[in-house]
Amino acid sequence: MTLATKFTKFRKRSQRMRKLYIIASLSLASVGGCTAINSNSFSDMSSAYRKVIEEYSNSNILLNIVRSSQNMPLSFADIPSVIGTGSVTAEAEASAAAVSWQNGMTSASSRFAVNNGFTFTQASLDNAEFMKSFLKEIPLNHLGFKGTERMLPKAVSYTLLIESIELRNSNKTVAHFGNDPQSPDYNEFQLVLSLLIEAGLTVEYNKVNTPIGPALDKNELTKTLSSWGTSALDHIAKGNMKVQKITKDEKEEYQLVLTELKPHVCVNKFSTKELLGDLLHQSNFCKNSLRLKKQPKDIVYKADKFATKYNLQRNTELLIVVRSPGNVFDFLGSVLNSQLSGDESKTIMITPNTPQHAGYSESYMRPRPLFKVYKDIVIPDPAFSVRYKGSSYSVSDNDNSYSKEVIEFMSTLITVAKIPGALPPSPAVLVR
Repeated sequence: MTLATKFTKFRKRSQRMRKLYIIASLSLASVGGCTAINSNSFSDMSSAYRKVIEEYSNSNILLNIVRSSQNMPLSFADIPSVIGTGSVTAEAEASAAAVSWQNGMTSASSRFAVNNGFTFTQASLDNAEFMKSFLKEIPLNHLGFKGTERMLPKAVSYTLLIESIELRNSNKTVAHFGNDPQSPDYNEFQLVLSLLIEAGLTVEYNKVNTPIGPALDKNELTKTLSSWGTSALDHIAKGNMKVQKITKDEKEEYQLVLTELKPHVCVNKFSTKELLGDLLHQSNFCKNSLRLKKQPKDIVYKADKFATKYNLQRNTELLIVVRSPGNVFDFLGSVLNSQLSGDESKTIMITPNTPQHAGYSESYMRPRPLFKVYKDIVIPDPAFSVRYKGSSYSVSDNDNSYSKEVIEFMSTLITVAKIPGALPPSPAVLVR
């Protein structure tokens, strides 16, 4: 075999080995790219997203409370959708610039990169649909929230939701107690509210029958129900509607009646009698009033002191006015101003109502600030912080206030206010 023939065979063998090396390098790059986006990567991205959304929501609430304290317009935004993306970019290159006659190998290289991220939309809630719900009086049944704030003392949730308490007699206001931290009579409101809570203030549902149209004879009623189709029968079967038989002048007629459950504020009959005597009319008593244990002496003393002031009043009607979500932000802005005034006596303190069951610690029953914010103060491990007009505002993660619970409660109110149409179909801002 000639030298030229040997060289030709060697060159072909080297080219085959170079191709195999390049293919192997590309395969390694491909495998590396596939394993880069795995369950751990997805978990990390999801955790990061949840953390950002949590901080975004809480900071937005705190920022609007600060805005309210400075009489500035409130502004809300939401992130209605998030799309996570993960991608692998693989590149390979080979070179044969140097050939070793001893081992017949060429040099080759490959590289790959992994990229992941989120695309999310940010929608403004500054629209008519959201504001209609946000500025509308909170439904009375919200006083009985049973969500994540069920462990929140009633004194906290009622202080946030109730605008005022009135006692009326013959449609005349006997006493008015406004829930305004800036009012010089605010302590009296707190006293009345605490006594009503001790008296079992809650929300009860009563069945209310509302006549639908005029009374009809049997034939006319049959025609009416036939024209309504199966929907009328469904309402009757569910108990939402019923037919009452009326006998008038020896003539039988039938009245369609719509049955609704309507909430109303009530107090425990026995606890109220013990604390307030005959101050409240029996129409204010809950139907399911149970005999509870005797009230502590300090509560009875407060009740006697209050009742003495209105000892000439009997059988008054209790009227409670509930705020709108927007008014709750106004209230918290006022609470913040009171707390930051430098006068500790103006800090709104909340004392939980006396528990009916034993086992509660003394620390639970101690008065605690309703809402506490640290302005331009560096605190360790803040729950969340915002900056506004050159100042920082922080809520502590472990102080003795109800601040975090209040933020959670406000988050629920905002969520409830997001009625259909509150979130616009197209986002205000698309962030990539």
